[in-house]
Amino acid sequence: MPYEIEATAATTASPGEIFRHLAVPEAWGAWGRFPTPAKQTRKGDTTTYGVGAVKTIWPAAEQTVAYEPDTHFGYIALKGLPVRHYRCDVYLDQRGTGTFIRWNSRFEPLVPGTGAVLRLGLKAMIDAFARWLPAHAEHCPPDCPARRAGDL
Repeated sequence: MPYEIEATAATTASPGEIFRHLAVPEAWGAWGRFPTPAKQTRKGDTTTYGVGAVKTIWPAAEQTVAYEPDTHFGYIALKGLPVRHYRCDVYLDQRGTGTFIRWNSRFEPLVPGTGAVLRLGLKAMIDAFARWLPAHAEHCPPDCPARRAGDL
């Protein structure tokens, strides 16, 4: 049985700033509070960070599957999570000079009967992402990988 999770947030950061922090794999390490650095292990099919790009954040590997600058970023889990068909889509809507973020996640449990527990854990993670990303982007330091990445 598939499960869905959604988290929302509003930020004064622009959609472009938020999108950069989603698209650049190393930026996840700047805002995501992961125990190990995030890194890109494969470039995208037509652009460095676009569709097909793969990032690793131990123990997971994720692939970019939607890349619409400033409006939509999507990724799937390739490995490292106890789920099947894990997909997240992050939608960015400009609100005045800021951004409304909608983070939508879908998955199926790998082990039958674990869906409710996985949903609780993944919901906590997605809720945290929806807080941490805008908080970081609003005060992004000059040495952040999202700033150093160049053209997307």
